[in-house]
Parts: sequence; structure tokens; C-alpha cells
Amino acid sequence: MDLSAVEAFVRVGETKSVTEAARMMGLSSSGVSRAVSRLEAQTGVMLLSRTTRNIALTAEGKSFFERCRTILADLKDARTELMESASGPVGKLRITAPIGYGRSVLIPMMTPFRRHHPRLVVETCLSDATVDVLDEGFDLAIRVGELIPSKLASCSLGATRWIACASPDYLRERGFPQVPDDLLNHDCVAYFSPSSGRFHDWHFSHGDTPWTIKIGDIARHVVDHCDALVDAATSGAGIVYLHDYTVQRHLDNGSLLQILTEFKTPRRSIHALYPIARGVTPKISAFIAHALESVGSTHATREGPPTPYVEV
Repeated sequence: MDLSAVEAFVRVGETKSVTEAARMMGLSSSGVSRAVSRLEAQTGVMLLSRTTRNIALTAEGKSFFERCRTILADLKDARTELMESASGPVGKLRITAPIGYGRSVLIPMMTPFRRHHPRLVVETCLSDATVDVLDEGFDLAIRVGELIPSKLASCSLGATRWIACASPDYLRERGFPQVPDDLLNHDCVAYFSPSSGRFHDWHFSHGDTPWTIKIGDIARHVVDHCDALVDAATSGAGIVYLHDYTVQRHLDNGSLLQILTEFKTPRRSIHALYPIARGVTPKISAFIAHALESVGSTHATREGPPTPYVEV
């Protein structure tokens, strides 16, 4: 089957326009029309319904279109991998990550990564919603939380812990909580997740004694964005509870102080996930190697069976 004719058909199917398909392919409109007609002759099936006003896929054409579009995408991936194997990572690397991890960890590591791989274009999508990696065409996803079985392979990038902290000004005025129950008498700023529709409770433990603070019941201020939590804390609004990577630089420069340090907080794993069917392509392998080096996660290891994620 003529692949150029298949591509012409797919482009017309996507754009519903011979003219636009011709522009995308760098061909004449008549050349695209002839290619589609040639494909219809080869298959013996009418794939497009043409009128003077519009072009539409026939019933048979819709099914054939979906299969052909997938095949062309696979061919493009195969070509990219072939080029990468010969000359190093090339093309576009699409990554999705939670907002806090993206802004605190992922974006800062991208400058040296792109410097080392100048033929790669990196596209990042930061969202606290659970993005469908397969349907939305991402090469890689960073997920923080528990993993469950799925069609995504995984590689550990280490772990994070929750940190309870506040500004020095707030703590000078209100005092340091000594035990988690003291939080009931403090101004706490809570995170409300738009994707899950619930609050993230605050968990602590000391020896065999656990504490769960139902933060939605006591919060004086509620926000739906991790950066807003950090801004609230540094401005003296109250106590927040965030992943360590989100507040580390503020702890380092003294604009935030950790509280309840004698109490343990939950640990959450961080993973890079990618579609099993694509395997570890050179661009994914290059990113994971760079990420492991950047975070300095000496305990991060490749997982056994491919596992997916669920954010909790």
C-alpha cells in the first residue's frame, strides 16, 4: 500500500480539507486528491464523502482512518527511535507532572538537561489533575503517591515526606506547637484538591501513637494551589503542610521554619512513568538518568513489574 497516499488520506481526515492537508504535506491540492483517489482504488472502498461544500469520512473511512492514524504515529516513533539510536535523543519529549514537583524540581533541572541534549525539544504540562498519559500522547509522567497496576512502566525517582512549617514571624507571635493537637489552636492553611474534591488531612506519628488532623474542620484559610500555600506561609498567614521539595529552598533560606520535628510524617514515593508499549526510548532513558543525577536519589531503583500510579 502507498504510504504517501495513506498519509494524504489521514491528513484530509484530520483537517476535513484537501487544501489544508496539502499545506501540511507540502504538496499541491490536486496531488493530495489524486493520492486519496489512488488509495480508494487500491482498497476498493470509498473513504471520503465529497461535496462542493465539505469533505467527510464515510462509515468505512472512519474505521480505516483511526487505524491508519495509529500506524503513522507508530512509524513516526520508530523513525525517531532509529535516529536517536544513531545520534542521541532527538525530537520532542512531552512530560506531565504535578505543579509543586514541576515548579520546584522538574523545571529547574530542564536547563542543564536541554544543554546536554540540544536536539531535544521538551514540552512540560504541569497539573495536579491525573493526566491520561496514553490518550494525551505524553512520553513520560511524574507521579507522587501510591502505585497500582496499569499499562504504564515505572522507574523510582526517590521519595518525599510531608513537612509542617510556618514563617518565623508567625511562630514568634503564636509560638511553636509542641504536639500535633496544638494545631487546633493555630491558624492552619489547608489545601483543597480540585481533582479529588477533598482536603488532604495532616498525619503525624510518634512511636506507636498516630495523629490525624482533619484540616478541613479547623483551617482558617483554604487554597487549591500548592504555590498559594507557600505564599500564604511565607507571608505569615499560618501553618502549612507540604511536600519537602516544595518548601526546601524556603527552609534553607530561613523564610520558613519546620515545626513538630520530633514527629514523623508519611513518606510518598516519586516515580517516572511511561507507556509499556513504547519501552525505554533513548529520550526517556536520557531524562531518567538526568533526573536521578539531579535529585541525588541514591536509593532510587528500577522497578520490577511495570506498575501504574494513583495519586492519593
